[in-house]
Amino acid sequence: MKRKILSFVFLLLVALSGNSQFVLKPLNYQVSGDYYSPSYYSIVDEDQVWLGTKHYTSSGPGTYTFAVHTNDGGDTWIFDSIPVPGQPNICNVSAVDASNVFYVFVDDWSNGSVWKTTDGGASWTQKTTNQFQGGFADFYHAFNASEGVAVGDPNGGYFEIYTTADGGDSWERVDSSEIPAPLPGEMGLTDGFSSFGDNIWFASNIGRCFKSTDRGHQWTVSTVAEMYGQCDVAFSGLQYGVFFDYGPPGTKIFYKTADGGTTWTADSLSDKDMIGHMSSVGGFDGGFVIAAYSPTTYMTKVYFTPDFFSNIAVLDSNLRAVPMGLSFKDATTGWLCGGGRDTNAIFKYTGMLTSIFNAANAPGKLSIMPNPSSADALVKLPGSHDTKPLQLRVIDMSGKELEKQHIVSSTGWTKLNASGYMNGIYLVEIRSGDQCIAIERWIVSH
Repeated sequence: MKRKILSFVFLLLVALSGNSQFVLKPLNYQVSGDYYSPSYYSIVDEDQVWLGTKHYTSSGPGTYTFAVHTNDGGDTWIFDSIPVPGQPNICNVSAVDASNVFYVFVDDWSNGSVWKTTDGGASWTQKTTNQFQGGFADFYHAFNASEGVAVGDPNGGYFEIYTTADGGDSWERVDSSEIPAPLPGEMGLTDGFSSFGDNIWFASNIGRCFKSTDRGHQWTVSTVAEMYGQCDVAFSGLQYGVFFDYGPPGTKIFYKTADGGTTWTADSLSDKDMIGHMSSVGGFDGGFVIAAYSPTTYMTKVYFTPDFFSNIAVLDSNLRAVPMGLSFKDATTGWLCGGGRDTNAIFKYTGMLTSIFNAANAPGKLSIMPNPSSADALVKLPGSHDTKPLQLRVIDMSGKELEKQHIVSSTGWTKLNASGYMNGIYLVEIRSGDQCIAIERWIVSH
């Protein structure tokens, strides 16, 4: 399906000043000269986020067992040491709240372990004992403070999956009869999962998507497509999801589902950028954010779709970070990371999705974003009429009709272009037959 990518910013102030919507928040890791990658996120709220960091030295992968977190939106960072023995590498972070947080490690690429703090990082306890011995732990997800599921690669002939009902004090391995058998060479991916309510999905390295609807006790699987081995999955609700491969040699193709992961269809970005990461937007069914990068310049663009890829907007561009992690908790709280040296590349989103989020939660109202507009703008149609044949009219303040569009929208969104209009105030009218059903003031300011 061909699709035009809409390039705009959401506030006139941002458009005029040229300011980035992603703001660099320096981490300043302790060892100068080494390469750090804050790759895994768990966001509690707009002020509190926990990071899992990969560490590389000049001689290869290095250990890093600090829980890096902030309580003030990234203005300052706290480094809490987790006493993981051996040669641990980070796999995943899962924060329940500001006090209760889980970190997952593997020792020299085997022997996984789950660690937990209940006092905001001041002290840590290993919650696993004989679990993941000789196996690889991919992630832990906390459904709440008590219930969670830990997923690892096949061990003993089937995927090593454990559930807990007491915050990790005790574990029960899911029986092989409840998990589809692994295919030859099949593994899970570190942090390669998504969840919504009681549902959880995880990606395998060969392009299969595993799903549980009961918090990890029983699993099914669907085949997405052949992959290169660095896969991930994101769901914005029970039905809408994406599955993508961010590993070398890189691709702009991704796969999407509208039935909870039963069937998948291929799609792609319209430009030449390669997908680095995707994230759902909490509270926004069908909303996704995509970080993509140029394979020649390694500069990153960030895209947003409010309607499951029917319309796509460029949120920001020319960010100096190959996207190795992306997470949006909701329409106002998001983080992007990439590799860097000394002062590392982690970006905080400044919250400009608020207007679109509010429009989506006011389905009876006609909304235009951005407003004022200087180029393309998204128009949210009134919810009770958005699947009917409609007309959109642009009228100047003297009542003269300047533009008319016939709309048949299956998504509830359409677009306007302000480039052909002079600065001023206009009226945007939505009509159904002979009846005006909604009208909104539109300000054009170049």
